[in-house]
Amino acid sequence: MRIGYDGTPLLGTRSGVGSYTRHLLAHIADLHPEWNFLLYSNRPMNGDNSLPEATLVPGYFSYSRWLWMQFKLPRLIQHSQPDLCHFTNNTAPLHHVTPYLITIHDVSLFLYSQYHPRSRLLALRWLLPVVARRAAHVLTVSEFARRDIIRILKLPPEKVSVVYEAAAPHFHPHTDSACLKQLRDRYQLPETFVLYVGTIEPRKNLTRLVQAMSRVWRHYPGCPLVLVGPNGWLMNGVLEQTVAQMEAADKVRLLGYVPEEDLPGLYTLATLFVFPSLYEGFGLPPLEAMACGTPVLTSHGSAMAEICGEAAYLVDPTSEKAIAEGILGLLADAGQRRGLGERGLVQARQYSWQRAAQETVTLYERVLARGK
Repeated sequence: MRIGYDGTPLLGTRSGVGSYTRHLLAHIADLHPEWNFLLYSNRPMNGDNSLPEATLVPGYFSYSRWLWMQFKLPRLIQHSQPDLCHFTNNTAPLHHVTPYLITIHDVSLFLYSQYHPRSRLLALRWLLPVVARRAAHVLTVSEFARRDIIRILKLPPEKVSVVYEAAAPHFHPHTDSACLKQLRDRYQLPETFVLYVGTIEPRKNLTRLVQAMSRVWRHYPGCPLVLVGPNGWLMNGVLEQTVAQMEAADKVRLLGYVPEEDLPGLYTLATLFVFPSLYEGFGLPPLEAMACGTPVLTSHGSAMAEICGEAAYLVDPTSEKAIAEGILGLLADAGQRRGLGERGLVQARQYSWQRAAQETVTLYERVLARGK
């Protein structure tokens, strides 16, 4: 079996889709070491971006990922002749001679277009429905996302399957006090703090979170909000301006991108993890936090309620008051935090990359069997 993958999500700073691609491919390779995995990318991969399980197919065009995918990639696929391809990041070439599957993580392009740059909307809003209809099968990461995909893209329900993501195996509670102290000192973290992890972008609802925290600080002035993640579209300076207007510079810590190996320790150190996103197809950071035993507060809408179940405290993400009251209640109740942390550990164990790999392989085999 020769399976081709779009490797471009692995380039640069690792995103949620990049993590999904890496873990899925690695675990499928564990299941089927006899298979050949071909990785296509518009730029060379070096260091942490490389995958020993896969062979990188040369044929670069670094100036434009979109032009590379639509005009160069089809020729690379035709030349390397995989049995099927898997595109893991919401898009695929229009012209394709090989059967392919596509993972669509959400349809926020259609439901929350204001949170995407104009160039992305122009390129993908017309392309995604076409490549989804032409795909042999569509994968997504939650039942919530599946319902939206079927409705918005007008796909037959039998063509769309849910394969849940999982927290990576290294996300677990850290108990080494010396390592935790070193991490606390490195990032200058107090004993009590509220943590957010994810891209800093409008959809994540962080401006409202900061405003909600202003109510929290009246009661817990020594509990900062620590934000971990790179700046996304429309956020350069926006959050900093909000913080400055509130005179809360000493209460909001923007750590930017943090190496992945530091994240489990940061989750473990946090008093509370908050993720009030307005829309997610899955919402991996809350699951990572739960895998580390950290109590989680997140949105009752979107996919987070499905993924977290009763192991998280759910609030209305559009209500600054509801977010603030939820945080205040959890900070005041150590027993409730402890209960959420314990339930979170159990909930996180329901998801695994081994299962995701096996379910994906079953879909590969079903697609190939139809072609015989």
